[in-house]
Amino acid sequence: MTRVVVRPAGAGRETLFVAGLCALVVACAATVATIRARPADEAVLAAWRIDARDGLNAAEQGLNADLAAAAEDIRAELASGEAPSPDRLGEEALPPFAKDATAARRGGHVWSLVRDGETLGYLGVSGDAATARTLLLRIAAPSGDTGGHGSDRKATVWAHPSAGAAGRLSNEALIAGGWKQVASRYDASVTR
Repeated sequence: MTRVVVRPAGAGRETLFVAGLCALVVACAATVATIRARPADEAVLAAWRIDARDGLNAAEQGLNADLAAAAEDIRAELASGEAPSPDRLGEEALPPFAKDATAARRGGHVWSLVRDGETLGYLGVSGDAATARTLLLRIAAPSGDTGGHGSDRKATVWAHPSAGAAGRLSNEALIAGGWKQVASRYDASVTR
């Protein structure tokens, strides 16, 4: 009869090998992350612009979204005829021109149509400045270059801290009058 002595398996060497391999992987990952790391490029807005995400309160953000959607409908009507009045847009229940509970909670704006040549403005004077600022939806004059994609009238939204009137609708005149253009800034903090 033959006797075979079987020694217990030692895990010491194997443990050291696995730990060393893990340390190598972590060191490689840290090196790659350090090499590829770069400071976040923060988009800085001009002094006459405000960010739609953190420069507006909740009521103003809702109005801004409504105005952006309404601009599409207004431009479609402009392409086929005359500029719709705020009263007509309200009768069609197009936010924010509709006089409903939502409009009242967002500052109860009174809307009027302002013209400056071929540039149109829908001026919403706030009934409650503590809730929302006065807003202006400016639809620029056509540039003549549609690029095959319908209306070429660019729409922008502007905000004023008080019930400021908008006589001239050029950038320079609005900036001089204390208006700030609502802009969207995309940086590393934006998630989708």
